[in-house]
Amino acid sequence: MILTSILTLFVACNTDQDSTSDELTWTKDIQPIVEQHCVRCHQDDGQGTGDFTNFETVQAMAPLMLGSIDSGRMPPAAADPECHDYQDSDKFILPVASRDMLEKWIDNDMPFGNEADIQEYSRTLSELENANLTLTLKEPYTPTFSDPENPKNEYRCFALEHNQTEAFYIKALHPIIDNDSMVHHVVLAKANDNAILDGSDNVDGVDCIEDGAFVGGNYQDAAMLAGWAPGMSPVTFPENAGLIVQPDEKIVIQMHYYQSENTSDTASDQSGYTFEITDLAPENVVTMFPLGVQNFTIPAGDESYTITDEFELPVPINIWGVFPHMHVLGKAYEVTTENECLIASDSYDFDNQLTYMYNEPVRLEANTKFSLSCTWNNGADNPDLILNPPQDIGYGERTDEEMCFAFTLVSIGQ
Repeated sequence: MILTSILTLFVACNTDQDSTSDELTWTKDIQPIVEQHCVRCHQDDGQGTGDFTNFETVQAMAPLMLGSIDSGRMPPAAADPECHDYQDSDKFILPVASRDMLEKWIDNDMPFGNEADIQEYSRTLSELENANLTLTLKEPYTPTFSDPENPKNEYRCFALEHNQTEAFYIKALHPIIDNDSMVHHVVLAKANDNAILDGSDNVDGVDCIEDGAFVGGNYQDAAMLAGWAPGMSPVTFPENAGLIVQPDEKIVIQMHYYQSENTSDTASDQSGYTFEITDLAPENVVTMFPLGVQNFTIPAGDESYTITDEFELPVPINIWGVFPHMHVLGKAYEVTTENECLIASDSYDFDNQLTYMYNEPVRLEANTKFSLSCTWNNGADNPDLILNPPQDIGYGERTDEEMCFAFTLVSIGQ
């Protein structure tokens, strides 16, 4: 769906690079590409292998980088901006022209270039720069993974005091993932005492896989704020929008721990969240609405099983962003109205899940009909299979089960 010619022109115009030059260098030509498309994950303490802010590292790994690009593994799959554009989309899609420049640079023995051409780069996609509130689990928690009905999975909810005496508004947020070897996802919510699960304010939290996720099923006194999964960048709202939290509400963090081959028996975790908050009320108060499908069974061996469900809006809304979410069998997703595409990708990557914030909110009127579609690969050749040989897979919270959600950030239309 990507129009290669348009993206090629975009890169040529916006990076001031001459793709026909025989003198491609790291400082002038290649570092801008790597910074734009790779450094989000490939930097010191990043999710990816290698620190690509370092010339020697890129020089040593460049042939492997090119192979990963040509195989489709890198950059990780992201939503298609041709469906609907979103913030920083130019960082998540690598144009063919940039790939070709990397190859040409490799073929010319990867010259460094001139120090004078080195630029200063912003790397804020991997952390929250202006955080003024940080909440973490009170103490490190060690999962037991002892539930026989949910082997290797544990859901733990922790209710944390924010200590704010007045209502405040979240303008940006991003998690602190302490032990990424076992954190499958994080759900963030707010809830007052009527919705807090008994025991969730204890140091070791409370098991919550069977209790309506993070609020015990009480949605009148609680609301979801955000979700995190591997690959997520900070979520930042425009000046006229934000999430509200009341002084009598606690911040609830639901941790989903999964015991992978890399998780030791004594592994602990003390994750949390950072926020940029303000007491100035924005024009639009946003909440997260989970739009999903739960009635499905993915047949064993089916390499491209798709479900689609339709919905109708009871009230007008503005959509500020969407977080599509499936588990490891996820292959593709799409959310559309009768008239437009809202979010879509034909190549889902569990390790690169993002909340896609629109450049401008999308207005949908009351009675608008729209659909959510998810596609999974439950075939024997899928390298991400947990249950191998394949088995029928239905909806569930565990990593070896599946989901089909589009978590939408919405405000009620005015």
